[in-house]
Amino acid sequence: MYNKSTLFWCSFLCVFFESFLFVACSKKEYQDVLKTVYEPKVEPTELYDEFTVQLKGSALQKGETGNWSITKGTVVEDYVKIDDPSNPNSLFRGIPGEEYELTWTVTRVTNSNTATVNVKIPELHIEIKENTPSSFRTILHFAVDPKYKGKWSFDKAYGHLHSTYHDGWARPVEENPTIELHGYSNTSYQVTYTMTYAGKNYQFTKKVQTGEYQEDEALNELQMGRGGRVVEDKDGHIIEMNMQASGIAHRFNDPGSFPALKAFKYLRKLILGGSSLKDVPTIFGDHYLALEELSLDRVGYYLTIPDNFGNLIKLKSFHLTPMRTPDLGYTVVLPRTFGNLKSLETLIMRYVGDVDFNGTLGKLVNLKHLDCFVTQIPSDFGNLTQLVSTEILAQQAYIPSSLSKCHNLRFARFSFVYPGSSPVTLPSDIDNMVKLDTLEIYGESRLQQLPQSFGNLKSLKQLWIQGESLQSIPDNIGNLSNLRFWLVGGNFKTLPASIGNLKKLEDLWLSPSVEKLPDEFGGLSSLSYLNMENSKLTTLPETFGKLKSLKEINARASSITGFPSSFGQLDGLLKLDFNYSKLKKFPVEICALKAVNNVILNGTNLGRLPDEIYSMRSGVIFTLYQCLNMDYDQLKEITAKRDGLVFYY
Repeated sequence: MYNKSTLFWCSFLCVFFESFLFVACSKKEYQDVLKTVYEPKVEPTELYDEFTVQLKGSALQKGETGNWSITKGTVVEDYVKIDDPSNPNSLFRGIPGEEYELTWTVTRVTNSNTATVNVKIPELHIEIKENTPSSFRTILHFAVDPKYKGKWSFDKAYGHLHSTYHDGWARPVEENPTIELHGYSNTSYQVTYTMTYAGKNYQFTKKVQTGEYQEDEALNELQMGRGGRVVEDKDGHIIEMNMQASGIAHRFNDPGSFPALKAFKYLRKLILGGSSLKDVPTIFGDHYLALEELSLDRVGYYLTIPDNFGNLIKLKSFHLTPMRTPDLGYTVVLPRTFGNLKSLETLIMRYVGDVDFNGTLGKLVNLKHLDCFVTQIPSDFGNLTQLVSTEILAQQAYIPSSLSKCHNLRFARFSFVYPGSSPVTLPSDIDNMVKLDTLEIYGESRLQQLPQSFGNLKSLKQLWIQGESLQSIPDNIGNLSNLRFWLVGGNFKTLPASIGNLKKLEDLWLSPSVEKLPDEFGGLSSLSYLNMENSKLTTLPETFGKLKSLKEINARASSITGFPSSFGQLDGLLKLDFNYSKLKKFPVEICALKAVNNVILNGTNLGRLPDEIYSMRSGVIFTLYQCLNMDYDQLKEITAKRDGLVFYY
């Protein structure tokens, strides 16, 4: 239809063209320029993102409504969706690789018309990137775009998976977009990343090849780097590691999960004391064949030695103690291969339980230092001819006769828990141990006598024999010309006269069984400390005053009743302790001592103090608690008249 304005302009144009162009224009010739009814149309879609396209339907006119609908294609709830069906330019999300037909329906008052468009959602493509450090060959790093939520998998066995990806969400390690494959050496792996979307699995793969285990990878497994606690040789190989108190050392016990630890094949020294190690790892005997020093001090609990430990034929030092002592009676039986450790020089195995060497100890022919808890000292102990020092705690008291073959032994300490079925005897040819300077025997060993050859141990400096079974001391004991310390318990009542020949003896602990000292006792010219605690001695020889080097006497609870007149000649004596001894009165001989500064006479029967006490040197402290028949008024008188003397009572 035309309105008046339209007719006017048409007439005007006809006249215009008649005037200037001489063209005729009839009133019945016209076109419908403005349309009020349009057929709906759609244009090809545009990709908005991977799974979403931008729809392009024709614009709506006044009074029209529109609606998008999916007429063909797979529809999965929450995954296939038209964001705003009434919007001609709505976003449509579909499933990757699927084709859809969408219809744009325009509705007017009297009718509806439609137009359709075919939509193809592009195929999903996820790129697996490898970011492995250049020095790694078996720990491989892979990554995908974090927007793809999926899961990693591998076609062959591996050690373990690790990821350093953190976004605040907890999830299984294989569901992180970045992953570390701790694989096995020289293995071809197919890496697969699977993403599940709309109920459909999309898999993307990558093939990789591992190489040999690298030392940097092994350090990575232990969360360590080069430098600091790690020592390298000139070729860059790791030869020493100090993992004292490491909380991650337990990984050595699980080489299947941490296979790169096998790379430490040049390692010579490994310290793992106080670490989280659970037991002696098998990886050592399989791969650490260059080890020379291994310290496993305070690790694990019920410790065992694996069969392959004997492969460490270069090992020189081995220290093994548990974090906690196992229950009494626990025995560690060493494998037969332990005897292969021919290079071993130092062996320390304390508190692991009772070690049964299983016939291997005598094969350690280069052993120099042995410190061990054992069931019983092995009979082949004498094969250790290079042994310099030993400290052994044994369940059963026994010293093999072969001990005398250890002619390089300098220090020997034997402790016994149970006395055993027969008395301990020392080798009759013990004087073959020409370098022995310390012999200590603890526990109830039932040692009844010392061999006559004992006096020939010219190098002996310290002798400590505990117990009450020893019946006598050899007459030639005075031949121990270098002896400096003596503590010998037993059931003997006297000491041989030759004891006076021990000119270098400095510390002497008398057995409580001794009832009399020989007159030659005064010949101990170097004696500095004398212990007569609980002694049955009632008197001291008159030669006692010759002990000019004596500085301290401990005679607590002894049976001493008085001192010889020569006692006052002990010019070097600083302290004497006769607590609860059998003294019958205050020993006047004390008053002549020139250097004494501490006199302890608690619990003795002192009575009235002699007048000679006024002549004593200043600075002397008397301790006189619970003394019998003490004249306390006299003490007050003495302190009032004599400065420099102190009495505690």
